[in-house]
Amino acid sequence: MKATTVAPTNGRSYNSPLRERQSEKTRVSILEALTAELAEGGLHVLNIPAIARRAGVSVRTVYRYFPTRDALLDAVDRWMDDTIVPGPPLTMAAEMPATAERAFKEFDANETAMLAQWATALGRDVRARGRRRRISAYGYALAEATSNLNRSDARAAHAVISYLLSSLTWKTMREEFGMKGSESGKAVAWALRTLIEDLRQRNESASPTNAGGPVKLTTDY
Repeated sequence: MKATTVAPTNGRSYNSPLRERQSEKTRVSILEALTAELAEGGLHVLNIPAIARRAGVSVRTVYRYFPTRDALLDAVDRWMDDTIVPGPPLTMAAEMPATAERAFKEFDANETAMLAQWATALGRDVRARGRRRRISAYGYALAEATSNLNRSDARAAHAVISYLLSSLTWKTMREEFGMKGSESGKAVAWALRTLIEDLRQRNESASPTNAGGPVKLTTDY
């Protein structure tokens, strides 16, 4: 059945569910095409015609969905996050060890795409966009375990934990120690549990530094 757009009495257009599904399918096809090009090492600079050919759409269609370079790269990073390591966002420090175990296993399952993020400048650009967002999320998740710590100690905890909970750590342990994601994920989970427990103990024994509530860590120190 052909999708239709009708004008309701309030003057606003209505997009049928079929049209919405077709639109999302086109959007995902473009993101899949960019991810595949990155995984094959075929893109060192953003090449919209190559992505359009792979997605089976026109260049104009790519620009209709993603008008700018930033819009496309931000979207593909978020899509990779949702596809490779799906799940709810972190909200508490206690969730971090399990997140590491799950994520590192998924990195192995998607190793071509993960390693492609390091192969070219474009791949590193995609990773860096998501990395900034994830580091900020880790700070918010750590807030309840660092609310009474001084700024320097809170920043150090944020930095160390953000480094451990990353694809760089997965990649390093894979290359330097021959560890599978299941092994490195368990090792990182152990380290995170140890660090978070230490943070909680220090936080409980410290004098409150923010009577109005927990300090929310971000990358802005």
